Amino acid sequence: MKKISLAAVMLICGFSAFGQAVKDRNVIPVAVSLNQVLRMTVTNGGNIEFVFNTIEDYKNGISSQIASGAANPATSGSMYKTDFTVSSSTRWALTYGTEEPTFLGTDNPNTAFSLDNVGFSITNNGLNTFEGAALAKGTTAGASLFSVSTANATQVARLETYPVVLIEDNNTVNANAGDAADNSFTLNWRCGTAEQGTVRPMNPVKIIDQNPSPAPDRYVVNVMFDLAID
Repeated sequence: MKKISLAAVMLICGFSAFGQAVKDRNVIPVAVSLNQVLRMTVTNGGNIEFVFNTIEDYKNGISSQIASGAANPATSGSMYKTDFTVSSSTRWALTYGTEEPTFLGTDNPNTAFSLDNVGFSITNNGLNTFEGAALAKGTTAGASLFSVSTANATQVARLETYPVVLIEDNNTVNANAGDAADNSFTLNWRCGTAEQGTVRPMNPVKIIDQNPSPAPDRYVVNVMFDLAID
């Protein structure tokens, strides 16, 4: 009986040993590197200059819609437009403004020309859309862009000293990240038109009526644009 029991135990142990699974393990590291893409590209209108040659210019101002002495104002007015695109892999904000508090004369640096004589509006050419006019962020479903200074691209804004947030994210699930097709804009510049929006109105006095009258000179100022993560 003892021999039979020992044999049975050995037989069971043998089956147990041969029944164990054979395993092997390897590890393959997988990594994802998200490099920030953040780029503003000015495609047209990198230099804007208004030249006042007639009394009508002084009385009415010059804009992208009104070009002095132009046979075709719509075409000639394109010289007062700046086209630019934004490509970003994350939410972004565009801040702008002048380096100096006024335009400065080139012939006489002691002369100045008020910044608010110049203004601009925004035309949105891309797939990303602006929040509705004068609404809080996130009110318009599907809108991904927000602009306080232009009442969300519905008003003319005066030129101001840096820094002023021009365009930013709308704080919705529809982030303003995207390529040039998503974020494409035109700044329509004007000078002396005295346009009065409710947010950032231009100088309400036409150049011909200002007191003191601006001295004849060529006035210049640099306008900076700073693109950053929002």
